Parts: sequence; structure tokens; C-alpha cells
Amino acid sequence: MVRKPCCDKVGLKRGPWTIDEDQKLLNFILNNGIHCWRLVPKLAGLMRCGKSCRLRWTNYLRPDLKRGALSEVEEDQIIELHSRLGNRWSKIASYFPGRTDNEIKNHWNTRIKKRLKLLGIDPLTHKPIETAAAKCEEKKKENMNLVQEYCFHLMMDERQWERMDLEEMKVINGNYNTPFSIGDQFYVEGSTFSW
Repeated sequence: MVRKPCCDKVGLKRGPWTIDEDQKLLNFILNNGIHCWRLVPKLAGLMRCGKSCRLRWTNYLRPDLKRGALSEVEEDQIIELHSRLGNRWSKIASYFPGRTDNEIKNHWNTRIKKRLKLLGIDPLTHKPIETAAAKCEEKKKENMNLVQEYCFHLMMDERQWERMDLEEMKVINGNYNTPFSIGDQFYVEGSTFSW
């Protein structure tokens, strides 16, 4: 089943709204109210589609809209609501009388998201961002712990020390340049040092 298009697009104006068009739409709605958005453009004398008129009214012309930048308190409230509601912009906008869902969404995407990233917070999860360097350090620690644990088990049997060579230790160590020691020898890939 195909939905009927909102209008016949032939002959309709597209692009930015003019002051004259805004005035026609505003006067029509204030004098007649809104009954059906599909009929509004024709009755108001506009060469726009009903959807365009609805969005223009909802996001720009409504008399109860707040103008101007969002305050820091409003931004903090948006962050808090986003952490609970996600990208449900209409639901978030319901907490801000006079602000539209579109305005809040645009402010989130252009300002708040960037601010959170600069603070080291993931805008989707609202948790600290784990850097690549931190992940690498964690992996090195895990590998070092495995090597130390393996060496400890080897020390239990003195004869095993004699059978183990450096190549086996490289395999255990995952070929990272992490130092390890056997007896009084200290190894870093490609080098051997004595204590």
C-alpha cells in the first residue's frame, strides 16, 4: 500500500521562505486556525505544500516559541534527559516549553555533542571515553601478567628453565616489546641484559 503524496509538487515553490509568505501563513492561521494542513496552502494563497507550511509554523512562526540561545542550565537538562531518553527529541522538547524538538536536536548535534567529546565523555553512552592508548596499555598489562604467571609455573621445575629458549618466550609474550626476565637475564625483544 502506497501513501498518497502530500501534494502535487508541480508549480510549488521550494527553498527559503520569504517575509511575505511567512506573513500570509501567520495571518491565515491566527484568523482561521488549523483544520487540515493539506488545505492550508491553498486557502492561505501560498504556493507551498501542506507539510512545508506545517513545519514552518511549528518550528518558526508559532507565537509561543522561545527565541535565542539555550542557557547552560537548559543544556545540562538536555544532557540529563538524553542520557535517560536517548534521541527521542519530541519527548525531550516536552520538558522545554517554547522550544521545538528540531531546535533541541540541532543544538545537541552542533554544540552539546562536541562539548561532551572535549570533556572526554561519549555522547551516546554518557560514559568516559576509553582512549586507544589506554586500551593498548591494558593489553600490555594483560600480556605481562600472562608472561609472569607462565614464568612462575616454570620456576617450579628448575629443569624446565634449561629447556626454554628465547623464541618460546617471544611466543608467550605475544611478540610485544614488553620486557621479561628469566633467572638473572632480562630480555627485551632483540636484546639481552644481565642484572
